[in-house]
Amino acid sequence: MNEDEKQRILIDLNLQIGSDINNLRHAYELENELISKRKELQSSLKDATNEVPTKLSKSVQMAEQNCKRIETLQIRSESLKSKIEKFLQRIEPLHIELDKRFSAIRKLENVLVYLKSFDKIEELCTQMKQCNDDEQLVLWYGELKNMCGTYKTGHRANYIREYTHYWHNVLKDKLTKNYEEQMKLLKWPLVSVKTQPSSPPPKEVLTKFQTITKYLFLIEEPKYGTVEAAVSESFEQEQDPCLPVRLLLRPIKKRFMFHFTGSRVTARIDRPEWFLTQTLKWIKGNQIFVRDNVQPVADKLELKKVRAVDEFNLGVMELAAERLHTILGLYHSQGSKSEVVDVDAAFAHAVDETLGFHRELIIITGNDTNTVLSVLTKAEVFVKWLAVEKKYALAKMDEILSSEQWTEPVAAGIEAAVGSLVWVPRGADWFVSLLKTIEDRYAILPQPGHRLQFLELQLELMEEWRVRLTQLLSAAVESLLPKTFLVADASPHPLTAIINIAHYTRTILLQWAHSLHYLQLHYYRRQFQHFTQQQHRDESESSASSSDEEEESEEDDLRRTERAAETLLLKEVVIRAKSLAWNELSKRESMTLQDIPDEAIAIANLSVTEPLNEDTEAEESGVFAEAPGLIAHLRDSGLTALGDHIMMEFKAGLRDYTNQKWHAWLLVEEKALCVSPALCRPLSALCARLTAAGAKLAPTLTSRLRAKLASEVGPIHIRGVSDGKLVQHGRHNAVYARRNAEPCACVRAA
Repeated sequence: MNEDEKQRILIDLNLQIGSDINNLRHAYELENELISKRKELQSSLKDATNEVPTKLSKSVQMAEQNCKRIETLQIRSESLKSKIEKFLQRIEPLHIELDKRFSAIRKLENVLVYLKSFDKIEELCTQMKQCNDDEQLVLWYGELKNMCGTYKTGHRANYIREYTHYWHNVLKDKLTKNYEEQMKLLKWPLVSVKTQPSSPPPKEVLTKFQTITKYLFLIEEPKYGTVEAAVSESFEQEQDPCLPVRLLLRPIKKRFMFHFTGSRVTARIDRPEWFLTQTLKWIKGNQIFVRDNVQPVADKLELKKVRAVDEFNLGVMELAAERLHTILGLYHSQGSKSEVVDVDAAFAHAVDETLGFHRELIIITGNDTNTVLSVLTKAEVFVKWLAVEKKYALAKMDEILSSEQWTEPVAAGIEAAVGSLVWVPRGADWFVSLLKTIEDRYAILPQPGHRLQFLELQLELMEEWRVRLTQLLSAAVESLLPKTFLVADASPHPLTAIINIAHYTRTILLQWAHSLHYLQLHYYRRQFQHFTQQQHRDESESSASSSDEEEESEEDDLRRTERAAETLLLKEVVIRAKSLAWNELSKRESMTLQDIPDEAIAIANLSVTEPLNEDTEAEESGVFAEAPGLIAHLRDSGLTALGDHIMMEFKAGLRDYTNQKWHAWLLVEEKALCVSPALCRPLSALCARLTAAGAKLAPTLTSRLRAKLASEVGPIHIRGVSDGKLVQHGRHNAVYARRNAEPCACVRAA
């Protein structure tokens, strides 16, 4: 007993006895109670001690009896085993004989079942030959299909398949005739080339049509073989359309071939919009009928894989895709050059019509199917597309810069856009519109690789645009005259137009870099570069470790497995690109003006062009990389040339001012507080040129030009040309500085 138990017992005793020492009645009661409990425990122990020997003896006797029984059972089991072995040896010949007879009976039963299956097939075929009821024929054909599913191997399976295929063709031909009659009554297709039905078809005709549609669904041939079924399930979208849809497509295909192939006028290869427009009419006018009268029949039959509307639309689109592929192929042949004067123009027209067809198709069907776009993204067609885009884009740039209106502001003239900025030249607006048009054309392409190739084309066009502007900048600088910008006029000058074009183009590119489209392309490019580097790294490592391949094969497999796990699939890249782009956009939209840095404000405002550092410039340029920086360099070069011209003319006008006879002047306080007459003329010319040039530049560019001139005029204004004139010149400028708070305040006022 430990101390804690002792303390607990003492506490209980003190509570029961009480705190009154003179009153010990509770102590006597406690003593009597404990004595009675002790007697009870002693009596129970005596009883247990007396019963233990008796129970032990009984247990021992029972154990001995059980052991004897076990020995008896063992002896009996041994005797039974020996008897069983003797019996089995005696009946072994009979067992063998019975097995032989039973196996023969089973073979006979299988043969009988085998023969009965043939008899059933023959019976079904005989009944089907004598029957004229379509519904009963379809039911019996369903039994043949079930037998095909039951018997999958051997000669019997081939026999049933042949009969099933035979009766499928018979029933299909019979039902097809009835189906075509119903389609004629329905005036199918509902939207034809010439006429359109004015009244809805009768209910009897629709009921008959739906009944035959049901029979056509039921006589579909089964898919033979597990491998073929597995392949068909994995490529569900590439399956042929169901039989009713194939029959509905027949008259449309005949009309398409009649009107848009051969030597007919409507089959001109330079007018793809004719068959594309008719394809849209067929889809728009008939998909509702297919949805209301064909798909419900498939739903009642629980054909979950049948999507009648999608299959019908896809079948009609395949007609247009095949014809488009043929036309684009004819553009490369020699025969097309005699029919089409300008092959590239016809190709570009076909591409524009195809893209417009795809957009209209999405609106009509609600599905982004790529059947027609897949024709444009084939290797030879896509290369031609890029070449034609580049050719016409370069021609458009030459046309822009050769036009007399490329220097005019967008907000001037009759064709001024509402809300346009006065300093944005038409050349910049045209070029940005050119890039935006190219983006609208390739943005709907499903594969990121194709969109990245068009992005590279845009970057090439930006570089070509910069080179052309650089050449024009050199010519504009050489054309500057002393009277240039001396008088404010509304006619733009090429130098200021080039500066504004570079400024506007760079600002637009920085804005586009933060759009969802270009953020996705930026992510795609980084992922593809990572994949390419990883592939090259794997190839180099595999070639370097070829000598000890056997020793480190397990480590190489583990490393490749880890890298494969880290590699993202194309779908994962697309999903991650969209999510990151949306997060970036939402983050930028949620930022308040107080939280936005100066660089971001510069991008958001078209009139702000403060230079960014290299890291910020690379981050803000995004997918455009060095293009905004190079264009900014061109803008700064033009701004520097403009400032140098104004300063050169200002310095040329200071000759009379520097040749003044300062020692002969009478110094009076009134004279000291005024600008000398010789200095007023160059200063006024400087202010006039700055005002004229600033009116033609963007507001921020005007501020930068003013700051540049102020930084150069200030030292000239303070500095004298000889030691003898320094005192008077310095006194004059000290007074002028007190009045204007800075030496170049006259330039700032301009």
